[in-house]
Amino acid sequence: MAVGDYGNESFQHLPDHPRTRLHLGAKPGGYSGKKIYDPTKPATNHFQNWHDRASDFSSDMSRSKMDLFLKSPRDFWMRYNTGYTEQMDSPSWTINDRVGTLAEAHFDAIRAAGNKHQSPLLANTMFANAKPFIHPSKPDFIEILCGRRTNSWSHVRTMGVLFKRSQDPHAMLNVYGEPDDILEMEDEGGNPVLVIVDFKAGSKKPANLDYTKWFTDKFHAGYILQLEFYAWLLEQIIAGEGLPHRVLPVGANIHLNVGRSQADLFSAGTSPSLTIDHELIPVDLDWSWVAPSIDLAIECLLEPDPPPVQPLPMKTDRGAPKIHDNWAFAERFEWLMNNHPGSWP
Repeated sequence: MAVGDYGNESFQHLPDHPRTRLHLGAKPGGYSGKKIYDPTKPATNHFQNWHDRASDFSSDMSRSKMDLFLKSPRDFWMRYNTGYTEQMDSPSWTINDRVGTLAEAHFDAIRAAGNKHQSPLLANTMFANAKPFIHPSKPDFIEILCGRRTNSWSHVRTMGVLFKRSQDPHAMLNVYGEPDDILEMEDEGGNPVLVIVDFKAGSKKPANLDYTKWFTDKFHAGYILQLEFYAWLLEQIIAGEGLPHRVLPVGANIHLNVGRSQADLFSAGTSPSLTIDHELIPVDLDWSWVAPSIDLAIECLLEPDPPPVQPLPMKTDRGAPKIHDNWAFAERFEWLMNNHPGSWP
């Protein structure tokens, strides 16, 4: 093909100097290599090593997979029934993750000391008297459920809920999730309740922080779905274990704001440091949607053909509502299926 022909235009030939400094993902979208869903096989939650090629996680439904179903049943169907998944390369949020990990370690330290101390993260809030939850008979409960172990999801999934509807021959999905932490306190009647905790780290200008409108933000609104999913999951777990607790229909979203109350990196002395301000934002939860949504997800998976593309309304800050259009992803799927069928299972 001569330079200048369609598909080989001169502008497609970048000089080597900048081209070698560009990061291009190997799989912007394509076959993931994961096992595909088989509805004839019962879902399980026994431990499997993710390094072992014989391990089968095809019937697992994590919280992120629930998000995928809510955003696009078609993408969800393709992920489970064909192994096709959208893979977008992006830098990892290592600082945010580390701040959240340190907050979890703070609760773990209080827990390890027998809950003799109060957390300043809870001071002057409705959870001021709450303590990090300690399971009465399983000392590794939080370690497993809240993902404190290496390769955490391999362990977290062992506490998953095996979801079986009345019409199903067996459990169809292993539904699991990894909350950041769990608190224990008493309600007004003196009964034990559990509280789902979610840490979120960032670095917002104080002038732009209005915690009374925290969950009206287009990104923060999704935090509520996360908390509700975890609340439903925890409710199933404690019911299965016969614990006397109920899950409080109020979640604790703790925002950790990094580096916004200091003038420079060395404000605290001769060593570089970052200050972290914090705010606990309580939010009412209603997880009645979770079980019916899992039911619909199973119905989706059992369809012989992928659902049609569903343009969903997007939440916007201003102006008329826009539509999230995932046609590009759908068209790529169709093109690969038609032109490269040999690369598919």
